[in-house]
Amino acid sequence: MSLRASRWRRLVLAGLAAVASACVSERAVTAPEVAGDCEVSLPPSAAGATVVVVRDFAFVPATVTVRRGQSVLWINCSASGDPAHTATADAGGWGSPELTTGGIYSRTFTQAGTFAYHCEPHPFMVAEVVVQP
Repeated sequence: MSLRASRWRRLVLAGLAAVASACVSERAVTAPEVAGDCEVSLPPSAAGATVVVVRDFAFVPATVTVRRGQSVLWINCSASGDPAHTATADAGGWGSPELTTGGIYSRTFTQAGTFAYHCEPHPFMVAEVVVQP
């Protein structure tokens, strides 16, 4: 890789890290720690969403806190070839389709409360979204 390409790659990665960090809630770990080497193209509608990463059969972070009207974005950063996952409300009412590696799902929370969810194919994978008024 040329020096110019290497410098360009570092600048792009630094910019992506800054954008991703802005999307992660204050209770979550920073984006590079969460997403690692996960590379996903996010739609413009994802701006400002709180990010939950699916990796190693877990939701990271396991609890996120958002304000009513804000969105949570799930990204499957599992290794290529790993099974698909979902984010499915324990109480019903919402759920993602099966997310293969690189898959994303977004949900805007309009009611305050605590919403427990799990992965349909792997019910031991559990987490929650806390929505503040």
